[in-house]
Amino acid sequence: MSLARVTHAEANLLTLARCVVGSGPASELTRLLLISAAPPERLGPTSAALLEASLARGVAFALLKEGGWTEEADGRLWSHALPPLHFTANVVRLLQWALKLPLAEHDVAALQLAGALTPAEEVFVALLLERARGTAAEATLMGQPSFRSLPLVQLMHASSLARVGALKVAPLSTAHLPYVRGLLDLLGDTWLSAERFKAQLAQPKVLSAVGRGQAAVASAFLDLLDQHQQRHLARFFVDAAAAWLASNESANDLVALDPESPLRERGEARQHAAALWRVIVRLGEWDQQHRNTRFIDDGYDVAQKLVKDWERLGPLGFGAAQRLVAELEALPT
Repeated sequence: MSLARVTHAEANLLTLARCVVGSGPASELTRLLLISAAPPERLGPTSAALLEASLARGVAFALLKEGGWTEEADGRLWSHALPPLHFTANVVRLLQWALKLPLAEHDVAALQLAGALTPAEEVFVALLLERARGTAAEATLMGQPSFRSLPLVQLMHASSLARVGALKVAPLSTAHLPYVRGLLDLLGDTWLSAERFKAQLAQPKVLSAVGRGQAAVASAFLDLLDQHQQRHLARFFVDAAAAWLASNESANDLVALDPESPLRERGEARQHAAALWRVIVRLGEWDQQHRNTRFIDDGYDVAQKLVKDWERLGPLGFGAAQRLVAELEALPT
């Protein structure tokens, strides 16, 4: 058995792709994002085949690892037929751009793509932004217009995107929902991280922007779930809220604004900071509906599964969310 032979430039591109999908070391991803390396102008047949295999297997494995393995109201991810994972030349353009430019710089040329990305490619971008979180490349990547308009990216990174600039919501479609199903655990992690990071946002205008972005993205998502009877996909909000409440209990743990900033701005920021907790209040209303579903009603079995799944919050957790919203809506002292 002989090893596949590729050029050094092709090897860098393949390594970056594998790091994004989780089959390469994080240190290599950071290095390749922060340096300027000449990308291959085009891929040879060997490297093209290797990239296609890496993307298909890597994204599929990520969907299983980041949420697809869990038992939800509709079973596990593999209980249903997934749409094909389709990738286009846009992924190559993205990787070439990322290699060519040192993404620690804030004035790099914007990424230009040819047409809309497929849902599988949106997953790839969402994973890229997650892997780059906390690195010097994060702000540049979060500021890319071609990333900021992607529904799956907005759902996963609403807070980070909103910190960079105003976020115009691009609602998800039903075609995205199988991919959301495979990312439930990671979505819970990103929303929890965003909630914990709010206490570090001392400037009211920044916190307000984050809250507005979260609220708009979450509201559109919940509307879609309710319309298509997919409420179980809201599970990651429950995960994030339950984890936050396990070590925090009051608005003082969530918000730490600059006391020298104007009172009006602080009041607005506190209200916007309650975005996740207003989502939980809405889920509490759904939870009550599920509890009130009778044995003879359609959807009884699903309702009971959701009651059991969301019990880690339960009436106490949903009540805590209401108190947090009330605290944050009160005038700051």
